[in-house]
Amino acid sequence: MPQGKWFRIGYGIIVVLLIAYLASKVNFVFDPIGKVLAALFVPLLISGMFYYLFRPFVRLLSTKLPKVLAILLVYIGAIGVCYLFFWMIWPPIRNQSINLVNNFPQIVDSVQSWLESVQQHEWLQEIGQKDALSTENLSNKLTGSLDELLNSVVGSVRGIFNLIMNFFFLLGLVPFMIYYLLSEGDKFPGLILRMLPERYHREASGALKEIDASIGSFILSKVLTSLLIGALTFIGYLFIDLPYPLLLGLVAAITNFIPYIGPLIAFIPTAVVALTVSPMTVLLVGIVLVVSNQIEANLIGPRIIGKQMNVHPFTVMLLVIGASSIIGALGMIIVVPVYAIIKIIATRVYAFRKLNRIPPKDPLAEVTERH
Repeated sequence: MPQGKWFRIGYGIIVVLLIAYLASKVNFVFDPIGKVLAALFVPLLISGMFYYLFRPFVRLLSTKLPKVLAILLVYIGAIGVCYLFFWMIWPPIRNQSINLVNNFPQIVDSVQSWLESVQQHEWLQEIGQKDALSTENLSNKLTGSLDELLNSVVGSVRGIFNLIMNFFFLLGLVPFMIYYLLSEGDKFPGLILRMLPERYHREASGALKEIDASIGSFILSKVLTSLLIGALTFIGYLFIDLPYPLLLGLVAAITNFIPYIGPLIAFIPTAVVALTVSPMTVLLVGIVLVVSNQIEANLIGPRIIGKQMNVHPFTVMLLVIGASSIIGALGMIIVVPVYAIIKIIATRVYAFRKLNRIPPKDPLAEVTERH
């Protein structure tokens, strides 16, 4: 039987595909498992995010206090922050959301009126005659794109309402999961190492530490930079007198979790709202977003983030685009840390295998060579 490198790789791929094919034929076995994992995925994701956010504070307090008391104090601080949010920020966000929904027909009418006014420009008509293009078709395409945007917004709103429906389930489960992670999280690397042969412990321990540092820095930096982007865009929107500034600033903060493409996603709904004021306001919105992201990327972001993920920007864009078509918005957010984890593991495995292929030198042979 051939034992070449490429034969083994091809053989492994065939085995994996065969297993996947057989698994697809026994859905009655894997469907319940998939549903359970899907139900636990969101609580685990939220718990993991808050674990990395709370852990630095718990470790700092644990130097002076018992860990249980440190976790309790961090919980009290988090509850205080939530109270301030719902007391100071949530009421205007709620009011602006209600006003946006009520004014949605007027927004659509304003965009359609702008499209009709664009058709009246002579330069556009000349281009249409020269290239045999119909401005009516252009309007229909733009209107269709707007309809798709509105449908996606409605779908996002429905998703938010579904998330709110699960709020009480998460509220009861997530705090306990976070507490368990904070109190027992330091033991997880040891549990994983005990499942591996001893000769793998050194590389596995290094990989676990590297993964932990990368994920922790990614979550902490993304939260901080998203808060910064939200604050900068909110101030900018106030300065240009844009309607719903706090709500649209929140959109910019949330979409900032999506690398590179996030600002473009934030620009689209904001530009639609800005178009109800004037086309110049759309340009000002673009300037606000560009300036805010440049401040974050060049002045503040590097001090917070560094290059912990160590992933090339072009690779990040490909990952985000691919994940969006497969998993959706959630995939666009988590694809970079998932890729970083896979890259760390693959790099460590490759280095370990390469190191173990080098035969140890014979001490007697070294002495002979010297003489």
